[in-house]
Amino acid sequence: MTKLFIPYIMGNKSFIKNMKILDENGADIVEIGVPFSDPVADGPIIMEAGNHAIKEGVTIDYIFNELSNHKDEINCKYVLMTYYNIIVSYGEEAFFKQCANVGVYGVIIPDLPHELTQKLKAKIAKVNVKLISLVAMTADDERINKIVKQAEGFIYTVTMNATTGENGTFHPQLKDKLKLLKAHTDIPVVAGFGIRTIEHVKDIADVADGVVIGSEIVKRLSQDDNVDTIHFLKQVRETLDML
Repeated sequence: MTKLFIPYIMGNKSFIKNMKILDENGADIVEIGVPFSDPVADGPIIMEAGNHAIKEGVTIDYIFNELSNHKDEINCKYVLMTYYNIIVSYGEEAFFKQCANVGVYGVIIPDLPHELTQKLKAKIAKVNVKLISLVAMTADDERINKIVKQAEGFIYTVTMNATTGENGTFHPQLKDKLKLLKAHTDIPVVAGFGIRTIEHVKDIADVADGVVIGSEIVKRLSQDDNVDTIHFLKQVRETLDML
């Protein structure tokens, strides 16, 4: 199995341009963050990017419209990372129908517990959009087995008990958790939070089926010129291809 490269970007006024850069330089799936005023899982870099996007006037409707207008220009899959309040405000069924209309592969909802995610899944069963499961380091084996049995798309394993952007301080049991998850499922098991360097990628993807890189990508897209960012993306892709 090819190791998955899943970069995260903020859904801002430049997100389509950024998606194209990622798509052309090794991304398998792009995770698009929907800006939200109270993001409980986001670290300072992504939180600042979200606040800036809100000030720009970006809404979920803007993101849907941009994806609709440009979906034929993007070759890789893309998922939305959004908080449940946005879905409820939009209307659950309407939200997921619109996701399907604009080509969204899956949705990650970090503030919705597994049990409520399954209830939501039942409501939208006829819509071809996957609900991506998150597994925390605090989950015990019984809960992991329950999540794995109902997971779809890929399983997103959180590398630490913290918000995004922490620098490589991974949970000491991370690799054991990844091995346990992989032993009980055929879908990819990826890891994210705090992966910032090529060394982190090598270390984590040696066990995981792929990596999610968020804060580092957001920072580089906002600060670096495209040449440096593309070089980093290609390094990640080459590293994953060698594992």
